[in-house]
Amino acid sequence: MARIATITDERLLLAARQEFLEHGIRATSAAIARRAGVSPGILFHRFKTKEALFAAAMSAGNDAPGLPIDLRARVGKGSVQKTLVDLGELLLEKFFVVVPGQVMAWANPDPDPKRSVNMVEQHRERGVRGQRGLVEYLRAEERRGRIRHIDPFVFVQAFSGALWFFAFEQVTGAKLRGAAESPSRSEFVRKLVDTLWSGLNP
Repeated sequence: MARIATITDERLLLAARQEFLEHGIRATSAAIARRAGVSPGILFHRFKTKEALFAAAMSAGNDAPGLPIDLRARVGKGSVQKTLVDLGELLLEKFFVVVPGQVMAWANPDPDPKRSVNMVEQHRERGVRGQRGLVEYLRAEERRGRIRHIDPFVFVQAFSGALWFFAFEQVTGAKLRGAAESPSRSEFVRKLVDTLWSGLNP
């Protein structure tokens, strides 16, 4: 007798996320179930309400702690500029996943205020952990004389804020009036680091 394949939550959440990103909160449970290849009953067995499914789908994949690379291992090694470019490219890829979920969550708040607050707090805490890691890296490189003395908090806000806004702009189709054609992701990161490097270059 053939073994029945296990239907994972990841599979259901991926289908739900795709459907919500395409159709917003108007996405139907039937369409999500169809995309996942399951019956609507399975969806509601795992996620009791559409709101609970939405909250889980929009936060899925966004729970990786801290930064996507180990900056402590790079202190004093290689080029600081190269490390910032590597980090920027990985963060930008992450933001292209995170931003749509954040926008959808903001536009369609969970009716349960406790769950809404928890979601916001989780995003904020992950962001703070990542920013703290970059601040520590910059301070360690400054102590070694590899970068100038700067306010690392201001640098981190400028760096991460520019990356997040670029992803937001691309995802939402927004564009600064009169702006030239948008650069590629890697080109944007390189130009951003080049621009900010003038403040770090010892």
